[in-house]
Amino acid sequence: MSEPAPQESPSSSRKSGVVVLEHLPNRLLYVEDDEDLREMMTTALADAGFEVTPVGSAESALEQLATSQFDIVLTDYNLTGETGAWLLENAAEKGYLERTAAIVLTSERHPAHVEGYRLLRKPADFGVILATISEAVGALLPAGVVRVGAPQPTELELVLYVTSTSQESHKAIRNMHRALKPYDKNRYRLTIIDVANGGDDAWYQGLDEDRVVVTPTLVRKKPGPKTWIVGTFSPIEPVDRLLAAALGGGDDD
Repeated sequence: MSEPAPQESPSSSRKSGVVVLEHLPNRLLYVEDDEDLREMMTTALADAGFEVTPVGSAESALEQLATSQFDIVLTDYNLTGETGAWLLENAAEKGYLERTAAIVLTSERHPAHVEGYRLLRKPADFGVILATISEAVGALLPAGVVRVGAPQPTELELVLYVTSTSQESHKAIRNMHRALKPYDKNRYRLTIIDVANGGDDAWYQGLDEDRVVVTPTLVRKKPGPKTWIVGTFSPIEPVDRLLAAALGGGDDD
C-alpha cells in the first residue's frame, strides 16, 4: 500500500505563476483511543498552531474524512476496534487522502500494512512529530509563491518569507493562519515566499528590497511604513497588534 501522490487542491488556482489558496494547511485529524493521551496531545498540537479534530477510533476518523477535508491525519496504529492501517487503507480507497498527509504512531516493531506512510515509533519526541508533520505538509504545498486572500488588497498587504524545509517556518505559517482567521479574506493579502530554492533576478531583487535576512520573516508592505516581524510568531501578540492596527477588530467578533 502506498500513499497517493500529492495533488493540487481544487480549492487552489494558479494566476500568473502564483498559487492562490483558500486556507493555509493546518487542519489536523488526530486519532487516539486513550482519552487522557488524546486530550494531552490535542492541547499540545493546538498550542503548536494546528486546528485539531480529535477522535477515538478509526471508524470515527473515517466518518470525519468523509465529510471534512484535513491537511494531516495523525493516527495511532493500535486502536480499539479497527487499526490505523485499516483507517488509511479505507480512506485511500475512497479518495480521502488525495490532498492529505498521513502519519502513523506505533509501538509495534513490525506494523503491518502501513508501507508508504510516514511512521514514527513511540515514544516519539514531540519536536520530531512536529518536524515530520512539517515535512509532510511541505510535500503538499504547491511549488512557488503562495498567496492567501484578496487578489487586489485595499487595506493590508503582507509577505511571509519561509523556508519550506524548516519546522520553524511551518510553525510561523500555522500561527499566521490563526491570527488571520477572524478577518475577512477580502480585506488583506498574504503572500508566502519559499526561499529554499531561490528564483530569478526579480525574485532576488524583491528579497533585497524587503531586507530579509532570516526566515521566517513577516513583512507588512502596505499600509506603510514597512514593518518586520521575525520568528515563529509565538507569542502571537506582535502579529495581532499589527493586524488590529490595519484592520481593526476581527470580522468574527
